[in-house]
Amino acid sequence: MLARPLQGVYLQFPVIRGRAMPDVLEGYAAVATADFIAAYDGLSSEIIYEHVIDLFPSRSIKIADIGAGTGRDAAWFADKGHEVLAIEPVRELREAGQSLHPAVNIKWLDDRLPHLAAVPTGAFDLVTLCAVWQHLTDADRAIAIPRIATMIAPSGILIMSLRHGPGALGRRVFPVSSDMTIEMAYPCGLRLLRRRDANSVQRGNQAMGVSWTWLAFEKIR
Repeated sequence: MLARPLQGVYLQFPVIRGRAMPDVLEGYAAVATADFIAAYDGLSSEIIYEHVIDLFPSRSIKIADIGAGTGRDAAWFADKGHEVLAIEPVRELREAGQSLHPAVNIKWLDDRLPHLAAVPTGAFDLVTLCAVWQHLTDADRAIAIPRIATMIAPSGILIMSLRHGPGALGRRVFPVSSDMTIEMAYPCGLRLLRRRDANSVQRGNQAMGVSWTWLAFEKIR
């Protein structure tokens, strides 16, 4: 059974059905300037993933990066010899990523949460969802979690970062409960491997009081 939404959580952030994710994508498209892209792509993937990096397999694997943005993390994975599917629904970010990171072991896909209709099932040893979950309503998260679980091969790993705190103008965020996310994942065959709270690596986010929780799951069935 899925966890019930935390009491009162929708008083400030009501669930908007049908428009929440399109509005977020439009917001990212609107700010996808050269400066934004350079700043996004210039962050260190190794620092961002420091709390879960030891869980990444050392052998060559297949990775799905959901919400790949400019392909910063996808390129980091590809440089390590992995085969990466970079899933990014914002055309401006996707095209920038294709130009910045033309590695042959990165394939790009225009698809979006919560349904990810074009992504194959059971194909990936690692699925990453970095700085994305906060943009989905609880209703969309309930659709997305079982769909993401179908993408992961047996014994594969799901890595998620959950944002806590305000979002940027035009890119709406919704409150995220780590406990609720864990409870939603378990019936989908995802066993919690790690939960780690962390400060933001970006100064602007630090000033706004943004923090993160990193979750790692193993696909057990």
